[in-house]
Amino acid sequence: MLAAVLGWLGTIGIFMAYAMLWRGRLTPESYVYAALNAAGGLVGGISCVLYGAWPSVVSNLAWAVVGFHSLVRTYRRRHLEATAATAGVEA
Repeated sequence: MLAAVLGWLGTIGIFMAYAMLWRGRLTPESYVYAALNAAGGLVGGISCVLYGAWPSVVSNLAWAVVGFHSLVRTYRRRHLEATAATAGVEA
């Protein structure tokens, strides 16, 4: 039962991210988009571990890594932009 619930939550998270992107409610650079993909992949991967579906574990965890990578890149880019804007104001 736990595996099924986790699997559905992961699937819903990933599909919500895509649907919101498609409808223009999110951008590919948004934290929410990256977080939904990362969390969905991670939860889906955990579900697949519980089922013993190893190929799906790999694909879901790869999806989670892509989502986490996107979160880190978005954070770094925004941090650099804020730093540059602050430096430009002080000059």
